Amino acid sequence: MINDTNNGRGMSRRRVLGGAAALAAGLVGASLAGTARADGRTDRVRLTLPEPTGPHEIGTVSLHLVDHGRQDPWLSTPRPRELMVSMWYPARDDGDCRLAPWRTPAALAFYRERKALDLGASLDNVDYPVTHGREGAPVARSAQPYPVVFYSPSGHEDRSIGTIQVEDLASHGYVVVTISHTYNAGEVEFPGGRVEHGQVFQGSPPPGYDGLTSDASVILHRRDAQFVLDQITALNAGRNPDAGHRRLPDGLCRSMDLSRVGMFGHSFGGATTMQTLANDGRFRAGINLDGSPVPEVPLLGNPQQDAELTAAIARRIGDRPFLVTSSMGRGPDSLGALTSGFWHGLTGWRRFLSLVGSAHGSYVDEGWLHNQMFAAGVIPNRPPGTIDPVRSVAAQRAYLGAFFDLWLRGRDNHLLDGPSASYPEVLFF
Repeated sequence: MINDTNNGRGMSRRRVLGGAAALAAGLVGASLAGTARADGRTDRVRLTLPEPTGPHEIGTVSLHLVDHGRQDPWLSTPRPRELMVSMWYPARDDGDCRLAPWRTPAALAFYRERKALDLGASLDNVDYPVTHGREGAPVARSAQPYPVVFYSPSGHEDRSIGTIQVEDLASHGYVVVTISHTYNAGEVEFPGGRVEHGQVFQGSPPPGYDGLTSDASVILHRRDAQFVLDQITALNAGRNPDAGHRRLPDGLCRSMDLSRVGMFGHSFGGATTMQTLANDGRFRAGINLDGSPVPEVPLLGNPQQDAELTAAIARRIGDRPFLVTSSMGRGPDSLGALTSGFWHGLTGWRRFLSLVGSAHGSYVDEGWLHNQMFAAGVIPNRPPGTIDPVRSVAAQRAYLGAFFDLWLRGRDNHLLDGPSASYPEVLFF
């Protein structure tokens, strides 16, 4: 197994390049690493993540959380619900903290294997990236506690899949909490190297494994988010919710303003975000990245009735702001009854944006990483979507940041007022 962790010491000063130039450098850098040499040998392809654009250095810590009040519904054997989450936050310089890997080593081994099958290519020569987050680095001091944003990933993926967006928010002064929804994610690594597999497991399924319907899964996931917020609340009050009571970063307790909590998610994580806001008033603002609404009851099979089910989700969100994004330049009424019903059911501040030329995978790290693999000749096919990945990442970061700045900080840069000449690929509906 390849160890993709960078063990270098010391926090480098970054953000020397401008935003777009830094993104481009990250994309080109990986393609150069895969070029053939004069002696016929091929260098390893080292993937990179784009530089965060904010002024803060970044720290990160993982927590193992156990909900003893819930039996895990994926399993028939008695076992409480277990989750792994990561917290990303503005950090102080600490030369003793190493850069965190994009995905933990044991989970990465399984991820690498299934992605090789999906992409039709060997990934043995590929080193997955390290992040810009320092493990356990002390929290940067601030006159005011930081607002908090939760991230829920797409189905079959773990919390690392949104690292590009998560790091950028943390660099701009947010504490970001990312959740791996065990047994829906492809693989989740727990302390000690234990890996729990999900719907796309390799080899034998876990004991008692059984699939859940979409309505049951979305209930499970939004309860995961609510439980995690309970645990983050306990942490902020000075307690350590980690199951192994591993050391927390200095300054993390009482660093968060839990009256300012938002949430975003991709695909099924977007559906989870909708339902979490609809069921828990502690979450003040939400973003759905190219996901379809999922009711917490079975669909009825009638478009008009199903649209009413998703409109009811929107009405329960009430006057809290909500942003919906889609791929391929599509608007709400071209995406079917579920999305249309939710959109027209929203009664508070709302925006619907679509990124022209994007694909579903453009909203997660794989859109960036797979473009690097294609440029380096690792995979035979260009990833779906025609948008330049540098432009895609820059636009997404700009609009996510503008939304959370507006609704969690009261800072309005007016980017969400309407179409912008700076981002002509973003359509407003």
